[in-house]
Amino acid sequence: MVLRATVCAVFLLAEILHSFQVYHDLLVSGENVTEIPEDASVNSTVVRLRDSLVAASRVSSADDDNGTCWSANITTGDDWGRFGVRAEDWAVVVAAPLDYRLQSRYNLTVELTNTGNRNVLYVTLVILIIDVSGYPPFYNKQCETPVLFDKERNGQYTVFSSEGFYTTIDGEIVASYDDYLQYPAPRDNTANLDLKGDCSAKFVISLSRLSGDYVIFSSVLHSPPHRGRVEFVCRDRKGKSKGGITLLDTTLDNDLPQWVDSGKFKIDRYFFAFELNEIRSTLPYWFRCSSNATFVGGIVLIEFTFQYNVTGCPEGWYGVYCDKNCVCKSGARCHGFNGACKCRPGWRGRACDVPWPEVAISETSGDSDVKYIFTNLTLTCLAPHIQVANMTWAYQPENTHNYTKTINNKTVQNSSISFQPILESANGKYICMVQARDGRHFNATFILNATECRPNYHGEVCSQVCDCEYGGTCDRWEGCLCPAGRRGDRCQHECAPGTFGRNCSMRCYCENNALCDPVNGSCICAEGQSGEFCQNVFLPKKTQVVVVVLASVIPTIVIIGCILVGVLVKRVSRRKRGPEQPTGNLEMTSVIETLSSWEVDKEDVHLEHMIGEGEFGHVVRARLHVSELGYEVLVAAKSIRPDRITASALRDFRREMHILARIHEDKEGHPNVVKLYGVLTKSEPQYILVEYASNEELRRYLWTLREQCKITGDRKLLERLGFASDVACGLAELARLKIVHRDIAARNVVISDRKVAKIADFGLARDVYMSSAYERTEQGGEEELLPLKWMAVESLRDGVYTCESDVWSYGVLLWEIASFGEEPRYAGGPMHPDVCTLLELLRKGVRLQQPQNCPLPVYRIIRSCWVFNPSRRPTADELLQQINLLRPNRHAAHPENHNIQ
Repeated sequence: MVLRATVCAVFLLAEILHSFQVYHDLLVSGENVTEIPEDASVNSTVVRLRDSLVAASRVSSADDDNGTCWSANITTGDDWGRFGVRAEDWAVVVAAPLDYRLQSRYNLTVELTNTGNRNVLYVTLVILIIDVSGYPPFYNKQCETPVLFDKERNGQYTVFSSEGFYTTIDGEIVASYDDYLQYPAPRDNTANLDLKGDCSAKFVISLSRLSGDYVIFSSVLHSPPHRGRVEFVCRDRKGKSKGGITLLDTTLDNDLPQWVDSGKFKIDRYFFAFELNEIRSTLPYWFRCSSNATFVGGIVLIEFTFQYNVTGCPEGWYGVYCDKNCVCKSGARCHGFNGACKCRPGWRGRACDVPWPEVAISETSGDSDVKYIFTNLTLTCLAPHIQVANMTWAYQPENTHNYTKTINNKTVQNSSISFQPILESANGKYICMVQARDGRHFNATFILNATECRPNYHGEVCSQVCDCEYGGTCDRWEGCLCPAGRRGDRCQHECAPGTFGRNCSMRCYCENNALCDPVNGSCICAEGQSGEFCQNVFLPKKTQVVVVVLASVIPTIVIIGCILVGVLVKRVSRRKRGPEQPTGNLEMTSVIETLSSWEVDKEDVHLEHMIGEGEFGHVVRARLHVSELGYEVLVAAKSIRPDRITASALRDFRREMHILARIHEDKEGHPNVVKLYGVLTKSEPQYILVEYASNEELRRYLWTLREQCKITGDRKLLERLGFASDVACGLAELARLKIVHRDIAARNVVISDRKVAKIADFGLARDVYMSSAYERTEQGGEEELLPLKWMAVESLRDGVYTCESDVWSYGVLLWEIASFGEEPRYAGGPMHPDVCTLLELLRKGVRLQQPQNCPLPVYRIIRSCWVFNPSRRPTADELLQQINLLRPNRHAAHPENHNIQ
């Protein structure tokens, strides 16, 4: 939105009655009103002086008829040449790109000279520049486009290039297309293509009718389940979301995406809206957009597959078709997406044409944002447009705030420090402080944070080469991590006989000298051997009678023994179980009865496309028809993966249903716990239906905020603290119901379309209404996956889970929020420690370090969650109060906590 204001003109008129004799007369006029936003184009008019002076009777309109000539020029107030005067009508015009952040007010003095009688008029203009949202455009290095030097723009270039794309139905190619950007339609409608500085692209295809290859979508759009709307989710090769495509027949569904409602795009009956994000220029941009759709009477998987290369534009041009002129000056680089300028040190403004005294630190370690340990780095302090009297380098070690060490002090224009090589002990802040000859002080800071080795290197100082073989991976602390079945410092050896698995740490139990598979430990039986452990051996005929007798007698003995043990166990269990203790079957029956009120009809659920996949579950977007409301709602339908259906998975799935039902006993639930809409238990697969979160999980949303922070510098701390408050509020509700979640983490919190955080994924939760702790057990011999780095000491050591252990996990989640979703890593330990290693670190007092730019009050709350004694940790209610104290009260007269931003 463009803020609007007026340009006020105050005219100081001086008539020259005699040669160089000046008489001052003051005239104030408020009638000259205009609007000058900062994105005003060059040569646009600010104010017309002739009209104002004629109205003030200072200049006669007949002067031109008498042949009188006037010259005009700006004498003061415009040191950077932002404005000029057009001679033919004395109009003050924009002469160079404006920038509100650079200067928002100009006091111009315009000198008007009558060439006939040498009279001079001086006009003072007070010009206010109006801030425009999103201007000037940001230069985003992540999608920086190449510059095609020595290439002339001849109309043949596009910022992207492609060899085309294709459409498949159930994996079979049904149509292929040339590069869409080369078609005449997009060239004739360039407004339908929009590239953003956040590395996203939005474009639309709008058609009055469907013809050619587009005809196949007519049947899809008009089928009852879709009702004029089909949505595709786009993902990269790793399955990460890259945006989406919306297909609409606007006569049936005119709910356009929000970004389309801006009115910038042409809209016809059939509307294809593409929204692609995180376009990177380092690799080909490959993505596939998928949707389950009804086609020719059945459900099919329709997919579009694209691959584009970011090719860039000739020097001095930008835009989709490289047809827009760059305004960048002073050697600045122009971004091919939006024409943003990347200024060199010492230059500012939209066009980088304003000289600016400043101090900057340049690095000579390549363009990589990652600084690797044991590589070379040189930092150079530059002071353009400054007459340097003194230049000083200072160093502040990592995680210290009160200690600063002076490195050198020189009277030079430029000064450098070198790291050959970089060591982890050198991490910290490097500050270049400059004193100018006129007494002004400047400084710049470079933060060195080298924590990783170069690829294929490991060791304390990352000086040792891994060179892993047979698919081994290089870890900084452990060297080569060998795949199952391999060992050795480079994974060059197979496991020794009798061992198998990762690091050959597991023993085989094969009998009769049978060989063991080094990868999975299965026994390789020789001829004449059988059984899981090759324990059965075919004997000579003389012994076969004995074997047959034993084979018939032993099973009978075993069966009789099992019957006796079963009777004894049943009697003991009857004695132990009082009349009020239900059996396992009765307990499951109770769960099913509890869920009966939440059962929905399968016909009311219309599945669309998969939006997530975990270790055990699938999540599909769906539309649920709610009869009592009379309309459909978007839901996320969760089910067990067909290949992971086990007794423990089913048990956890049922328990999640039960816990969500308990939280929603009043049908309303809690605003910070994901809302339950219903369950499907009478058909296969079974589903849990919860609210659909348009902003995905908190962890991915934090990653998005991190990328935005790199561009804008806005850390959005108050928004992140809002998420922390939401989760604490939801955790307090679980504690009130005596429910332990067991996996409080950013990956298990979803963000609603109203930016509200909600606790989700109760797959590991345990109902502790009757007991305050559960012990970790194995169900049917299955290994349970545990989130080690989020678990409390007592959970790791004893398998005990309580509301207090959830508070420990909340501390790790709050650390994730403070670090923009980084993965936790304990100093001095590997990235993925085992239970013993992690317990040893925690017993020594090692905790996750304070994240960069994390305010100390926030980190104190984080550390309070990690107290060794569970009873001394804050409760969820106390955490909620502490978090809210850090958030400024909008209604307070004097908010006290703005300093934490």
